Amino acid sequence: MGANNFTLASLFDGIGGFPYAASFYGIRTLWASEIMPECISVTKRHFPDMVHLGDITRLHGGQLPPVDIITFGSPCQGWSICGRRQGMADERSGLFMEAIRIIDEMKEATHGRNPQFTVWENVPHTLAALGGRDYQVVLQAFTKGEIPMPRSGKWANAGMVRSRSVDLAWCVYDSQHFGLAQRRKRLFLICDLGGRCAGEILFVPQSLYRRTASGAAPWEKAAAPPGAGADAAKRRLLVHPPVVGTLCASGAGLSRPAGMGSESDLCIVSAGFRYKAGSKAGNIGYQTEMAPTLIAGQPSGVLTAAVMGEPENWDLTVRRLTPLEAERAMGLEDSWTEYGHDGRKISDTKRYEMLGNSLAINCVAYIMQGICQALERRNQS
Repeated sequence: MGANNFTLASLFDGIGGFPYAASFYGIRTLWASEIMPECISVTKRHFPDMVHLGDITRLHGGQLPPVDIITFGSPCQGWSICGRRQGMADERSGLFMEAIRIIDEMKEATHGRNPQFTVWENVPHTLAALGGRDYQVVLQAFTKGEIPMPRSGKWANAGMVRSRSVDLAWCVYDSQHFGLAQRRKRLFLICDLGGRCAGEILFVPQSLYRRTASGAAPWEKAAAPPGAGADAAKRRLLVHPPVVGTLCASGAGLSRPAGMGSESDLCIVSAGFRYKAGSKAGNIGYQTEMAPTLIAGQPSGVLTAAVMGEPENWDLTVRRLTPLEAERAMGLEDSWTEYGHDGRKISDTKRYEMLGNSLAINCVAYIMQGICQALERRNQS
């Protein structure tokens, strides 16, 4: 894709997951809303030109620079199975309506020109919260129309709704199917406010093409290119004993356990960990595992298999993911959350929290690619 002038605004920005994925396709984030100081500091380091506007409740969409895309992953505590399941009644999840207000205010101020797309991300349980009634409210807030409940009484994991001015589609994506070594299911909803491309973006298969201004994919800085073989991967990912598998994404979306020893000591599989272990009897056994969903504030629940001991007598044990591995499981660049813009290190506890609340970048990149293509076609017509 060539250069473009498409712009984005990120509400509930967190550590800049939406702006990061959008940047692969030349989409520039003009401003963001976030209140957590550590998150703001991280994104200031990575996006020094992005303006931070603070508390969403104090913003007015008609007074903000208009953008082509507004993204937001509003707080999920009211809908999460780990929360109190109060839905919109939870003041945190109720902030969803603040985002809708800002979108509506910008549309009114620009006579419907901006934004052209909105993208919302949340937990899959949103579909079932309060018997599905909350999700009905979500759809009606986006479309400004009456949306009936399905006859089954349950919302499907994928669907579409159209009104006079909005083309809306939603789908539950699982990050493991997008080349990340993590089972992370999230609901993504797209509104096309200027056409009929929402379903095409979410449902039509396309290759995931990650690009940067320099033309090199971010993961190529940390991993061997596809087809380079085990030797190349081992040279880049060599670690010191005890041998511990480390997540690393490649252009093919592989997770590569790093290992010491000969080439046969290193196994590479797609979307998972695979460790080679020799028993005392000399038999070869394999254990394949994938990281469970990263959850904010619960690093003890983020576990992966690790290989310990000498290669000739490996045992399989379990340990926590490191913050670096958690970043890689989310599709972020190494050390994305390690420092703030002032150079100060961020605690591991805070890094786990921020990463657990963040986005699976590959899923978002897939969506951003589709939106960019739709906008390019629209501009050419």
